[in-house]
Amino acid sequence: PTRSRGLGDVYKRQSFYWLVDDDDLEAHNIVDALREQSPEAAIIKQSFPVAPEGINPKLFKINQALSSCQQQYCVILDDDTRLPYPTLQGLIAALQHCSLATGLPQYRSNGNFPSALLAAFVNNNASMTYLSTLLFMDPITINGMCYAFQREEFVRWGGFQSVLHHLTDDLAVAGMVLAQEGRIRQIPDRQIIQTHLPSMGAYFRQMHRWYVFANILFAQQPLRIKALLTILHGIPPLLLAALFVAFLFAPSLLHSGIILCTLALRHCIIMQHNEQQKTGDLRAFLLSPLSELLQSLHYLHALLSRRIRWRSRIYSVRASDKFKSV
Repeated sequence: PTRSRGLGDVYKRQSFYWLVDDDDLEAHNIVDALREQSPEAAIIKQSFPVAPEGINPKLFKINQALSSCQQQYCVILDDDTRLPYPTLQGLIAALQHCSLATGLPQYRSNGNFPSALLAAFVNNNASMTYLSTLLFMDPITINGMCYAFQREEFVRWGGFQSVLHHLTDDLAVAGMVLAQEGRIRQIPDRQIIQTHLPSMGAYFRQMHRWYVFANILFAQQPLRIKALLTILHGIPPLLLAALFVAFLFAPSLLHSGIILCTLALRHCIIMQHNEQQKTGDLRAFLLSPLSELLQSLHYLHALLSRRIRWRSRIYSVRASDKFKSV
């Protein structure tokens, strides 16, 4: 799509496939309401039973829906994610040179503390995680909440059949593309995500799941990539923690000034990459370093426990393709 054609024309040329569980009555009601509100849009509702044991629930639905989709390009979008039109343009433009394109997550807090802390973690690290390594290597994973791909190429590869037994769908899809000698393109455009976390327990479960998956990805990499990831992503949180520990052992006005200057500089750099955030937001200024200091705790928890909660299910995870419900 191009801007000259206008949003209306683009809207008419899209089909929207909503993939819902048979027993998810709320999802069925939402999709039915959308179809009534927008009768001019091509909204297709597809309902699926519970995925068999050992099969990724998300990929189970996507793989079956792919056979009914005839569009040249497909975009996988989570139900808590909004895709701005410029980002859609960027994804489609990138697909002229790759098999799969993915963007950056931008979290918006719904106001409560756990959701704000999760948003701080994502918005602190999205650019650093997905963009910083591009100077040294091609992408090794994707943002599973939003990615686009060439349909014909994926159909030629057998759809998602080869990765149905992987629990971590983003890592699995990225691995599948690379195994087929396809190319992944990471673009700097963002998708807007808003997830409600009702409690700190929900926050820790979410972070635990992400860090278990991150450890799985890290373990699969050759030594040079492990070293690069450690330098770019592992050392900064440790340095920040060391700064606070040093202050506790030798508190002084000088050390206080160093910490404040460090946090202020860090905050300005992060906010420069988050266009929709205000530099003077005191809450973001305080939650940002807190979320980074907690990273070591999340990492240790993921090393000690491979049991994760994903929505209503609990899985014991040994590897992306070795997991079971418990």
